[in-house]
Amino acid sequence: MTLPSNVSSSDFARALAEFEHALGKEWVFSSPEDIAPYTDSYSPFAVEPTLQLVSSAAVAPETVEQVQQVVRIANKYGIALYTFSTGRNLGYGGASPSQIGCVIVDLKRMNKVLEVNEEQAYVVVEPGLNFMELYRYFEEHDHPFMIATPEPGWGSPVGNALDHGISFVVGDNFATARGMEVVLANGEVLRTGMGALPDPHLWHSFPYGFGPYLNGLFSQSNFGIVTKMGFSLARKPEVQAQFTVSSGKSDDLKPMIATIQAMRNEGLLYLTSVSSPIRSPMGPPGKPMPEGSRRAIGLLARRDGGSASEWDELGREANLPVSVVTGSLRGPARIVEATLEYAKEQFAKIPGAQFHLDWSYKFPLDLETMVPELRPQFGVPSLWPFSSLAMGDTRHGMYFFSPVCQATADDLFALKQTIREVVLDHADEATRGPFLSWALCNSVYPKAFIFTFPIVITDDAATNKKNRDLFTKLVETCAAKGWGEYRGHIAFQSEVMDQYSHNNHVLRRFCETLKDAVDPNGILAPGKSGIWPKRMRDKKA
Repeated sequence: MTLPSNVSSSDFARALAEFEHALGKEWVFSSPEDIAPYTDSYSPFAVEPTLQLVSSAAVAPETVEQVQQVVRIANKYGIALYTFSTGRNLGYGGASPSQIGCVIVDLKRMNKVLEVNEEQAYVVVEPGLNFMELYRYFEEHDHPFMIATPEPGWGSPVGNALDHGISFVVGDNFATARGMEVVLANGEVLRTGMGALPDPHLWHSFPYGFGPYLNGLFSQSNFGIVTKMGFSLARKPEVQAQFTVSSGKSDDLKPMIATIQAMRNEGLLYLTSVSSPIRSPMGPPGKPMPEGSRRAIGLLARRDGGSASEWDELGREANLPVSVVTGSLRGPARIVEATLEYAKEQFAKIPGAQFHLDWSYKFPLDLETMVPELRPQFGVPSLWPFSSLAMGDTRHGMYFFSPVCQATADDLFALKQTIREVVLDHADEATRGPFLSWALCNSVYPKAFIFTFPIVITDDAATNKKNRDLFTKLVETCAAKGWGEYRGHIAFQSEVMDQYSHNNHVLRRFCETLKDAVDPNGILAPGKSGIWPKRMRDKKA
């Protein structure tokens, strides 16, 4: 049996007995078979078992009071806990802990919808509720709201938001947070914002309270366990539409991005994206490579990435656009129609840019007429993304390199070039494709593009080690030029935090000061986001 760090087998046995007394024996798991699901299905150490982040046991509380009891027992014995909502954050750690030997706190039993306020447009949920359950609840009760679901939709609204996850409905899901209930490391319950008032009827209507804004302290952190969270909601519109603007010229991408982002910043669009189909030579999994793919692969593998004139020529020969942007909008039909006309006028100022209405749907939706991959954009959770993954080699899955750049053509090209140089210098030819190709980048944040470059896990330990070294090199090189990761796999979060080094790592030192103050025994998710408690800090230096 794997033991928690610095805990004897006798103390651990006593702690398990106390967990069983608090939760019921059936909700404490310690046998190898029972804790096997609490591992990372996409572990970067899939064929290196001694390096895998494995837990010692798991507990599944059902109430806030039971979470408090778990925390107090853990404090008594110095047992590290690692909490998750549903454990479905594949590519970033899944259900695995931040440190070998943690006891998992599995919140899936806390899966209630606690309140829906249609007038104020908010919902309050427990952390174990997933997007699909919330969607079914809204549909069964005829609530007029869209679910801010990511792809895939099996995760938790609470867990997704706390890890800075995104959706194609509201973009930044954490930005919609409206009040939290948190169990602190000493077992006390904290309510943020207006929730601290005796009669907190404004708790989920107003984002702040009095004094410091605390919600952010509990995102991507290890300062508490969130047991309740409110979210503002997007109402179902009358019409939702998407348009595409394409051009055969590389040089058009700069004014196209500037135009689409200006509309986004004016509040006319809620989502934008950028792509270059001719620079995406591999095409969807399981389908033939597009015309001109071999020449495109050759250009992408060049040190300079190919000249604008070469890409323009190849685009003409292959009959594929070189520069593409999309814009998504919703609202009353008359407003959507007027916005589309305005978009046509703006893009008509770019000679050669072609405007195309991709789709327009009226609510209520007829899902039978909608292709499955579109459904998350309308707040309908789906597992559709796994269908394309299943066409590739996914025996051990993948993890992600997830940098952010400004939503400008200059910053986009600069990031792409930096990644190209790192990959050409440090990656095998078989690994380079996803990094050199132009995957679609979405502006779910109004002024930034985010990326998720997959690193495939193989059956060969040496290859996996080389790919982990590549990941580290990408993180370090991009961060040195100002492009940080916005989230990272649990196994590499200390490496990512290391890059945020301004003023002798004052960000991390400040977080460590908070950690030592609110969790002096260091029991909550040690190492999460590179924040280690004092008793473990020297060992990680």
